[in-house]
This record gives sequence, C-alpha cells and structure tokens, in this order.
Amino acid sequence: MNTAVLFPEFEYGHSQLNKVIESSGFFTIMLKTGEIVHFLPQSAEEFRQWLYSHNIKNIPDQN
Repeated sequence: MNTAVLFPEFEYGHSQLNKVIESSGFFTIMLKTGEIVHFLPQSAEEFRQWLYSHNIKNIPDQN
C-alpha cells in the first residue's frame, strides 16, 4: 500500500483532495478548494490504491 503524501507525477497531496470519479483510468478530482483537476496516471490501479489508502471519497460509492 502506498501511503506517501504525494503520488508520482501528481502535483497534489492527498490532504488537498476531496472526491474523485474515474472513467477508463482517467481521474477527475475535486480539490478541497472546489477546483476540478484531471489526471491520467501510468498505472490507474496504483493511483486508485493510493487514493483508497488515504480515504479519498469515490463519488460513485457515496450512495
């Protein structure tokens, strides 16, 4: 499990993230400031696990 504050090639730390939604490995992320950013990691699975390890809310799972 990757518990690092930053994920490689992603400029935001986990503490700046609010919610995320993913489609085909492309992530749309809402920051705590309300800003929306997009990220296409080399490994979607590793990024997904990094988000999960920091309890970042996945929008489809909020129901």
